[in-house]
Amino acid sequence: MEKHFLLAIGDDQSSFLAGRFINHFFLHKHHIRLTLLYVAPQPPSVYLDDSDVYQRKKWTDGWKKAQQQRADELLEKGRAMLVSSGFSSSNVATKFIYSQFGSAKDLIQECAKGHYDALVLGRRGLSRFEELFVDSVTKSIMNEDLSFPIWVCQRTESKRRNVLVAVDGSEPCVQIADHVGFVMADQPDHSVVLAHVNGDSSTPDPDAHSFFDHALTSVLNNGVSRERIQTKILQSSKPAQALLQEAENGRYAVVAVGRTGTSAPGFFSMGSVSRTLLAKLDGAALWVSPSTCRLSE
Repeated sequence: MEKHFLLAIGDDQSSFLAGRFINHFFLHKHHIRLTLLYVAPQPPSVYLDDSDVYQRKKWTDGWKKAQQQRADELLEKGRAMLVSSGFSSSNVATKFIYSQFGSAKDLIQECAKGHYDALVLGRRGLSRFEELFVDSVTKSIMNEDLSFPIWVCQRTESKRRNVLVAVDGSEPCVQIADHVGFVMADQPDHSVVLAHVNGDSSTPDPDAHSFFDHALTSVLNNGVSRERIQTKILQSSKPAQALLQEAENGRYAVVAVGRTGTSAPGFFSMGSVSRTLLAKLDGAALWVSPSTCRLSE
C-alpha cells in the first residue's frame, strides 16, 4: 500500500536530516510518496509613503522573488538527493507556500489537509514546531488538527535497522503500533520489537500479556508477518531510560511511542517518557502517535 509523507524543508541544514533518514530507512522505495514543503515568511512591512504604491509593490515583488528562488534551490536539492537514492522521480513532489499562521501551524494544517501519513521533521524543524504549543489559544488547534504521527529525525545512523515500539496498554500506544505496522508492511528488512517496561520488580506485570496482545494485533492487521515481530520486557523504574538503553543496545533505527498526558509550556501533548526521548534519543528517529488526549485548559 502506498505511503505518503510530508517533509518539512527549511533554510538550515538540519532540515535535510528528515530526507536522509527517509532515504536510508526505506530499502523498498517503490510504494513511498514524498512531498517536500517549504514555508516562507510573509514579506515584512515596508514603511513607505502610502502614495508610493508602485515602489511598495516593486519592493514586495522583489522580496517574494528572492524567497521563491531560495526555496526552489533548497527543494530541488532535497528532491535530487531523494531521487538519486532510488525514489521514483514521479513520487517526489515539492511545494512552496507563504506562511499564514506561523510556520508550525502551517505545517499542521498542510499535513492534515493533505491527509499525509506522517509529518517528518529534522531536529531544528521540531524546535520551531514546539513554538506552537506555548499559549492556550493553540491548544484547541492541537486537539482538533493533529491527526497524524510526527517523525523526529536527529543525527540518525544509516546502518541501524528495526523499530522499537513502547507498549503500555494505552490507546496512544495501540495507535502508534498500528502506524508502525502500516509503515513496516512493505519493509521486510526491518523487524518490529514490542517492549514493555515492567519496573524494578522481578514480579511479572499481570497486564503485560494483554498489552502485548493489543499492540501485536494492531501490527499483524497491517500485514506484517508474525515472524518479524518480537516482544520484550524491560526491567527498570525509569521507562524512558530503559527505552533509551534498549535503543542503543539494539541499534534500532526507530523508537515509536504513544503520546499521553498534558503538556508543559513549549511541548506538544506528550508524557514525560516522550519528552525525555525527544531530548535524549540519538542515532534513531522518534515516531510519536497522533494526539488523542485533551489538553488541560
